[in-house]
Amino acid sequence: MKHESIPAPAPTIAPQGRVTEPRRSWWQWFESGPLLSFATLMFLASTAIMLIEGGSRSLFDESYFWAEESVRYLMVWAFFLTLGAAGTAGNHIRTELLVDHMPAGIRKAMHVVASLVGIGFGVGLFYASLPQVQRYYTMGMMTESNLDLPVWILFLAMPLGALLLLGYYLRCLVRALRGEDPYASSHGPTGSEL
Repeated sequence: MKHESIPAPAPTIAPQGRVTEPRRSWWQWFESGPLLSFATLMFLASTAIMLIEGGSRSLFDESYFWAEESVRYLMVWAFFLTLGAAGTAGNHIRTELLVDHMPAGIRKAMHVVASLVGIGFGVGLFYASLPQVQRYYTMGMMTESNLDLPVWILFLAMPLGALLLLGYYLRCLVRALRGEDPYASSHGPTGSEL
């Protein structure tokens, strides 16, 4: 049995004959625009710092104490900020061989269960990260380097990323309950369709 793909919303034709694209929600705009751009800038900044540090070490035999720490935190923030956006774009790893060969009712149930497991993981990640942030806040711990940043602010990436992932799986659950494939890629054919 071949899996029926979910078509993307079709463009509509306005009365004047213009083709209009379907409207995106404010969250889709925010997630694919400002949030993804900010995470990309963090990733690019960490890459630039790594290159500068590597060049400085090899050419001038000099190392910056703050470089390793700033790269680590920039990468962590970039990763956690893009958890939900990666899922929305269809970039999470998906094993679909079994699911695609199931009857429609079982496939829907599998999508619902997968969404519930994802919600459970997002909730677990959120609640597991809160005590860590609280501990660093109450301790008043600062970064090791001369950046002197409060560590609790840097560790806010985890609960924030967990909330973004939780939001993604909640949207998946709604789509799965409607009978749609919430994990379908919008980037063309996937592995089992090739």
